[in-house]
Amino acid sequence: MITIFVRTVLIYLLLLVTMRLMGKRQLGELEISDLITTFMLSEIAALPITNQDIPLSFAIIPILTLMCLEVFLSAALLHIPICKRLLSTKPVLLVYKGKIQRTELRKTRISMEELLSELRQQSIVDPGQVEYAILEQNGKISVIAKAAFRQPTISEAGLTAVESGISHLLISDGKINKVNLSRYGKDEAWLEEQLSQNHIRLEDTFYFLIDDAGTVRVESKQTQTNQKGAE
Repeated sequence: MITIFVRTVLIYLLLLVTMRLMGKRQLGELEISDLITTFMLSEIAALPITNQDIPLSFAIIPILTLMCLEVFLSAALLHIPICKRLLSTKPVLLVYKGKIQRTELRKTRISMEELLSELRQQSIVDPGQVEYAILEQNGKISVIAKAAFRQPTISEAGLTAVESGISHLLISDGKINKVNLSRYGKDEAWLEEQLSQNHIRLEDTFYFLIDDAGTVRVESKQTQTNQKGAE
């Protein structure tokens, strides 16, 4: 039992380091080579855990080998054009100026139903509204609507927008996030003053958010409790 526990921990840590060094992305963004490597790693890692007769080195060596191959391949795709042409997929144009490219749909084995579903997820109900629909290298479909069907931007509407930036979480569940507080350029005394202005104590704070424009959003744990009770 202890052997299985130790092997599991070691393999997990090795895989964690390997995936970090390989710079893996989200599953939906993986290319074919990335998926193959991921599947192989999972199979190799499971062997010495489920079968104690298999030496741990039988997993460590292949995992490290795959890591080196993946890093080398990534570098080759980045710096050697011929490798990129041979091994990497290219974006495919599925819709061009409102017209569906039937040949490309057949090549990529994407049905009309699947294409229409992707368009609906982009709030487009008619392919004629599409300027470009592109099957990207990660398997996702990028959709660019025609100008007449795009949402007008604030600048196009002649309005002035205030840049609010990102929200900084300064308090979560009654605990101060000192790293975010320091990044925002404030101290705990300032934070206490903000809580006082909002008539809330630190220990009663569910969250405290502030964006780059200085807009504060704070909510108490009591509010959350009342909301759950109402539901």
